[in-house]
Parts: sequence; structure tokens; C-alpha cells
Amino acid sequence: MKIISQRREQAGRVHAVADFAVKTEILVLMISLFVGPVLRAQETVDELRDLARNPVSDAIKVPFAESINFGAGPYDRTSNSLQLQPVIPLQISKNWLLVPRIVATAVAYEPDVAQTHGGTTGLGDTVATFFFTAFHAGKLIWGVGPSLLIPTATDSRLGAGKWDLGPSAVLLVEPDWGSAGVLVQNIWSLPGHSSRASVNQLQIETSFSYNLPLGWYLVTAPTINADWTQAAGQRWLVPFGGGAGRTFNIRNQAVDTNLALYYNAVRPQSQLSPRWQLSLQLTLIYPKEQKPTPKDRQDSHAGDPREETN
Repeated sequence: MKIISQRREQAGRVHAVADFAVKTEILVLMISLFVGPVLRAQETVDELRDLARNPVSDAIKVPFAESINFGAGPYDRTSNSLQLQPVIPLQISKNWLLVPRIVATAVAYEPDVAQTHGGTTGLGDTVATFFFTAFHAGKLIWGVGPSLLIPTATDSRLGAGKWDLGPSAVLLVEPDWGSAGVLVQNIWSLPGHSSRASVNQLQIETSFSYNLPLGWYLVTAPTINADWTQAAGQRWLVPFGGGAGRTFNIRNQAVDTNLALYYNAVRPQSQLSPRWQLSLQLTLIYPKEQKPTPKDRQDSHAGDPREETN
């Protein structure tokens, strides 16, 4: 009876975090339905789908990423996190964009995997990446820049506890059939509290999508992690899987959402890492208004019959 009660308690905590995450996403979406018409330009569904896949596009995006990890440790514990990932590009010159990408863990629940119950709920760390990319991208879209981990976690079990810094790079191609890209980041801990472990971690965010009619698409976007401070058998976490998503409009608000399930085919030999990952992402998209150039205005006047003289 005690074990059943503990499992019910654990399930209740996870459900509460997930419920809060879903309600937050719904609230933000409802607000966006009113402010969206003022902020966004008119784009086709295919164009919006390309913007959603491109991490360094010239469009404001506000993704909400809900992750639920199953089967961690000997008692199959479940963890949960909600991340806010706003992207606000800035044109810093005629040929260059600065694209800040913030990944803030708003709510996280981390269980004590060695026990049947118990865990920690709070804020996680925040990672800010600043990509420099060409304003007029070619067939190969790219960006490079520094990443800074800010120790905003409210508990030692939810974050690194040290400031971390490292390089990041992103490559993306968007053929007619979909997209394929990779974002690579490695961070090292800066001098900090001696009681916290040093950080040397590689993260590889992959993305492959295949376009379907009516804004639908198939997607696989596993995030591969390697902790270089661990022994060889304890370093890698490599998920495999995928799911589906759709880009569409609600009134005048552009929305992209997808759901995917991954199996951690490679994970630390300690078997404390989760076996499964469920990912739900909702992205609000605000394309920037394209201002007409002098040539565009000249061409427009040239085609206007009111400009013709008798």
C-alpha cells in the first residue's frame, strides 16, 4: 500500500507540472490571437513552415517546448520540463543579422531516480546563444556565435550551478521537399563554486522534416548529448524516433506545432537516464513586415494608370 501511495504521489506531481505547462501554452496562444494581427505579415503556410524550421530566420518566434522523460532509474521515474525559447532577430548591418536564441527552463520536475518517490520542482538554467548569420542567405543557411549558460536554477539538482560558455554553429538546407539541419554547441564551465562539478558538455540538435499537404509534415529532431567529464560508457545519450506536425493560422496568428516520441537507444550504462522522451512543441511565429524598396515603389508607380500622362 505504501508503494502504491508513493507512485500515486509521484504521478500527481508530474501531472501537476504537465497541467501547468499546457495551461501556460494555452494562455499565451489566446493572448497572441489578439496581438498577432498587429505584429505579423501575410505569409503562405509553406513560407511559415520554412520559418518555423529555420533557427536563424528573420522572424520573431516564441516556441514552447514541453518534454516528458519516462523510465528513469530502477523505479521507472518520470521527469518533466517546460522551456520557453524566444528568438528575436536584429539586423545589425546591411548584410548581417544577429539572432539571439534564449532557452529558459520555466518549470522543471526532477525525480530522485534512486527512490520510489520524491523529487524537486523549480526553475532550470537558461542558455543564451547569439548567432551571427547572413541577412541574404543562400541555399545553405548558417550561423555561428557564442553560447552562455546562466545558472538560474532554483535547486542544485535542476542546474549546473556555474556559468558556462562555449561556441555554437548551425547549418540548414530547405529544399522543396522539407528541411535538414544541425545545431552544434559545446560549453565549458567558468570558474565558480568549488562544490559544483565542472561542465564540459556537447549538444547536437538535429532536425529533418518532410513536407506534406495542408501544412502537415513529418519530423525527427532528436537532441544528442555527450558529457565529456564522464567515463566512456557514461557519456552519450542518443535518441531515435520522430513524429508529425503542422503549420497553420488561427485567425491571423501563425502557429507551428509538433508531437514526437523518441527512444534513447544509447544512454549511460548506469541506466539512470530515461528510456523514452515525449516532446510537444508549440511555436508562435511573427514574420517581419517587408518594407518596399525604392525600386519596388518605382515599379508600382510605373504600373499605375493614374501615373500616365495624356
